[in-house]
Amino acid sequence: MRRGRILILFAMIVLFGVAAIYLVMRPRTPPTTGGEETPLAPQDTTLIVFSNQDIARGSVIPEDGVGLQPYPRDMVVETMIENDVRLVIGHHARQDIPRGVPVTTGMITDRAGDVVGTGSDAAFAIPPGYTAIAMPMSRLSGVAYALRDGDQVDVIISMLMVDLDPEFQTILPNQALSLASPDFGLITALICTEFKITQQGTECINPAPPPVGRPVTEDESDQVIFNVPTEAQRPRLVSQRIVQNATVLHVGTFPTAAEEEAPVVQPVPEAGGEATTVQPTPTAPLAPDIVTLVVTPQDALTLNWALGSGATITLTLRSPDDATATETVSVTLQYLMQTYNVTLPVRLPYGLANPLTEVVEPELPNDAPSAP
Repeated sequence: MRRGRILILFAMIVLFGVAAIYLVMRPRTPPTTGGEETPLAPQDTTLIVFSNQDIARGSVIPEDGVGLQPYPRDMVVETMIENDVRLVIGHHARQDIPRGVPVTTGMITDRAGDVVGTGSDAAFAIPPGYTAIAMPMSRLSGVAYALRDGDQVDVIISMLMVDLDPEFQTILPNQALSLASPDFGLITALICTEFKITQQGTECINPAPPPVGRPVTEDESDQVIFNVPTEAQRPRLVSQRIVQNATVLHVGTFPTAAEEEAPVVQPVPEAGGEATTVQPTPTAPLAPDIVTLVVTPQDALTLNWALGSGATITLTLRSPDDATATETVSVTLQYLMQTYNVTLPVRLPYGLANPLTEVVEPELPNDAPSAP
C-alpha cells in the first residue's frame, strides 16, 4: 500500500515538471484586443538627406555636410530629397541650414548668387578680408583687352608733380604786388616801365610792381636784374606700381538683375496661321571700358584716391603661377637718365627739318577713323 502511494507521488512530480517545462518553453504571443490576435508590422520608412553640420548661406555643401537618415514614409513631402546625397553635395546653400534638419530642394541651388535674400554671384567670389573696386580701362591700359576673369594684375599709376607755395597751395612762382599807404605813398618797391626827364628830374610815368623772378647781380656793373620765367612751371612726371597681385573679378560691366533673366521670345503668327519664333537681332558687343579688381581695403583706398586725382592708371598682366612680391623704384626723368645711361643730347649746328616739340606717337590702324 505504501509502495503505491510512492508511485502516485512520483507520477505527480513528473507531471508537474513536464507542465512547468511546457509553460517555460512555449512561444509567447502579444496581447490581444477585442478577443482577436494582431501581429506587430515593422514601421514603413525611407532614407532622406539630412544636414550633418551647420551650413552657411551661399557656401558649397561638402561631402561630410549631409547624410542619409531613416524617415517615416507617410511624413515625406515632395521637396525632400531621398536616397542619394549626390543630389545635394557640391551645390550652394540658398539659406542657412542648421544641423540635423532635412534638406529640401528649396534649400539648395546650382548658382552661387541664387540665395534667399540679397546677394550676388560676385560677392561670393571675394575672399574674406578683401574687397572689390571698379576702375576704367581702355585698350592700352587694359593690356589690349587680354584680361579675363580670374587673371592676376599689377596696377601702375603716373602723376604730374608741380612746386607749390606751402601757405597758398598755389603753383609757383607767386605774383608780386606793390602796396601803397592811405596817403597813396608807395610802401613797397616798384619798377618803372616808362619814364620821362623833366627839369625837376626823372619822373616815372607807368610804374609797375616788381617782376616775378629771381634777382641776379651782374658781375661787371653790379646792377640787379631779374630772371623772369618765359612759361608756366613744367610738371614733372613720376610713375610707380602701387598694387601687386590683384585679382580680376570681372572685365566689363556686370549684367543687371533684369538682364540676367532670359528674354521671353513670343511666337508671332503668320498669315497661314502657323506661329513662328522671332529671334532678337544680335548686336555687336561693345569693347569693355571698365574692370573690377579684388584688392585689400587699403589698396582700394589707394586706387580710389588715384581715380579722384586724375592720375593715369595702367594694368599689367601677371603669370597665374607668379605670387612673388617685389619692390619697385619710382621712375622719373632722373631715374631714366642715371639707370639706363641716357645721354643728354648736345647742341648741334644741325637738326631735323621738321622741328620736334613733342614725341610723335605711332597711329594704330584700328584707332584711325574709318573712311565714309
